[in-house]
Amino acid sequence: MSSDPAEPRPLASAVGATLVAVDGAPPASRLLQELRREVLDVSIASPEIFDGATGTDHLVVILWLGESDPGDLFDRASAWAGRREPRPGLMACAPVADRGLAERALSASFDDVILGPPSTLELAARIRAVHRRVHWARRASSGRVRYGSMTLNTDGHELWMDGQSVALTSTELAVVRILMRAQGRTLSRNELLDAAWGSANLEISERAVDNVILRLRRKLPRPEVIQTVRGVGFRLASD
Repeated sequence: MSSDPAEPRPLASAVGATLVAVDGAPPASRLLQELRREVLDVSIASPEIFDGATGTDHLVVILWLGESDPGDLFDRASAWAGRREPRPGLMACAPVADRGLAERALSASFDDVILGPPSTLELAARIRAVHRRVHWARRASSGRVRYGSMTLNTDGHELWMDGQSVALTSTELAVVRILMRAQGRTLSRNELLDAAWGSANLEISERAVDNVILRLRRKLPRPEVIQTVRGVGFRLASD
């Protein structure tokens, strides 16, 4: 997409994001201009980006939805992101306040969901928050975290357990990391919510934590290692 000479040029160090506009979504041209004024390097693409192995080098991808049901777009976007290294952060923006839609996106490993027309400042802040989490996952100073028979490679989004490798999304990695660092201590859903989504959790309920735990249990060779503490939250069982 060619840029308007009158628009400010993004700085070389600007945070990059690709907005994937779905048919029927609100016009995004003005929004793109405003985000670029916030020193964001923003481009636009169509949903066909999720059908190929390439598409964008940006670390944040925003699904720009309309009022109609997105069908399998959440799963397509998540599968596409999982094939890329590093895995980009996924966001969804919907013009309607549909909590069910938000839960579907979060269940498909999206990092953030915005319901209703966002302000430019809010959207820019959320893009930067997701971008920071992706960078954190790539450059975490610890590199490896260990607890019992579990070894977490924070640089490669990979968990080793019982000799098996488990690939993790950025959100799953954040949840596993704080659970492992708790060394068996019980963490509340609010603590896990803050660890995984940080300041971008305004539209995200505690149920999203349950969805992440469910996905992790499906991936782990011993799902029972993640224990539910009724009325409190979750912890890792000791070996």
